[in-house]
Amino acid sequence: MATPAVDNEFMQYWPRLTMIEKESLLNVAKQYVLLKKDNEDSEGLRKQLVMEERAQYLKGEGKSFTWDEVKALAISKERKNG
Repeated sequence: MATPAVDNEFMQYWPRLTMIEKESLLNVAKQYVLLKKDNEDSEGLRKQLVMEERAQYLKGEGKSFTWDEVKALAISKERKNG
């Protein structure tokens, strides 16, 4: 369904709603957009952290793990933070 069609269909129902229903629906839409923005922001931060860790690794800085250490960390919850 194309966006203009969705907009048109939505507007067919809008006049049928009471003011309270419209306010409620508006609040739901606002919350959805804000939560979506928060998720996008956290994804950006996560990507930035990964890229910083990658840059450190490529410079030879920071801790590096062997494959066996990585497997052990994945299995042992107590050791996950290094």
